[in-house]
Amino acid sequence: MRQFLALTLIISLSQSAKAAGTFAFEEAEKAMLAANPQAAAAALDLETANSRVTAARAGFYPNFSAGASYSRLGSQGLPAGDAYSYGFSGSLPLYAPSVPAALRSAKAGAWSARAARDRITSTLRYQLKTAFAETINARETIRLSGETQKRRAENLELIRLKYQAGRENKAALLETQAVLKTAQWQHEKYKKNLRLLERKLNRLLGRPAQAPVPDLAVPQPPEPPEDFYTFAPRLESHNAVSAARARLAAADASVDSAQSAILPDAAAAGSYKWGGSDWPTAPNSWSLGASLNLPLFSGGRLSSDLASSRSALSSAQENMKDARDEVYLNAEDAFLSWREASAYMDVAKSSLDAAAARAWLVRKQYLAGQTSYFEWRNVEEQLISEQNQSLAAASGLIISHAAFIQALGE
Repeated sequence: MRQFLALTLIISLSQSAKAAGTFAFEEAEKAMLAANPQAAAAALDLETANSRVTAARAGFYPNFSAGASYSRLGSQGLPAGDAYSYGFSGSLPLYAPSVPAALRSAKAGAWSARAARDRITSTLRYQLKTAFAETINARETIRLSGETQKRRAENLELIRLKYQAGRENKAALLETQAVLKTAQWQHEKYKKNLRLLERKLNRLLGRPAQAPVPDLAVPQPPEPPEDFYTFAPRLESHNAVSAARARLAAADASVDSAQSAILPDAAAAGSYKWGGSDWPTAPNSWSLGASLNLPLFSGGRLSSDLASSRSALSSAQENMKDARDEVYLNAEDAFLSWREASAYMDVAKSSLDAAAARAWLVRKQYLAGQTSYFEWRNVEEQLISEQNQSLAAASGLIISHAAFIQALGE
């Protein structure tokens, strides 16, 4: 049923994206989380953990049961007779330290399962945004490569006319031909890279590998703030911190469980039964009482369990401190990388504008015979390099922001 719903969601989202002409990141995220087996398994694990919490909580409530039995007995030379009994029984815990400890342990398990689900969701969201950014970058690279081929072909025709007119040497003509062939080879390489990225994206979304990928739209990162400390409070809800906190709670519950094994426990029980051999007339009996159990000697097992659980609690406390420090350092590193990528994006834009203006000027000078072929060629190569760097900077900015969001545990 879950797979059918996931498939239905993917088909509907694909159709709506095709109709709109753009596949938005938010729609792709919903489709991915519905179809991804890791996300589905994590959701089922959380559901199982929540059921265990409900089962552990039932230990606080009274327990009632009904029972009945029937048998026909006989021996050689005597007539057979019937025997039956039926009745009700119930019990109520009066003092059971192990029950709260079991409930706390179950809650810690649910906490851990929720942290694991959040970790998988955060990782998948980062992978999807990275795939989006890389695919968009690859498509822009192909578009730029097509424009470069066109410009290379025009340059070759220009050099050929100049060579035929005796105004350019053969080396320039051969070199321009080689540059055009190289651009054609690079274009095919870019097409192959795009196809691999589209297959990767389809697999991440749970779609067939050969399914066409429409135009993609990914939200642009905002401007990074100056101070990282504004994000510090959000780190307390990080899935790694939550997982460490769950391990600490489980260790604390283990200490309570070991202590409860040393303490006495008391319970009340009662029953009312009918039994005999003549239906429906039968004698009845009832009982009502309480019990108290106190461990006296266990060969050191109980004290050893308590000591080991206390050691595990101390270890969990240290792991909690380490998890907080690790999460903080990773988030700050990702924040600094995001700011660096944002600053480099400004550099790439400025460099591209300067290279484009320089290329336009040198081309005009070359056509007017005011500069050499080699200077024109170098300026053209620099322009293409700046264009590619600008695309890479835009993709890197999106990926660095996605990495920072993942470092925040979101």
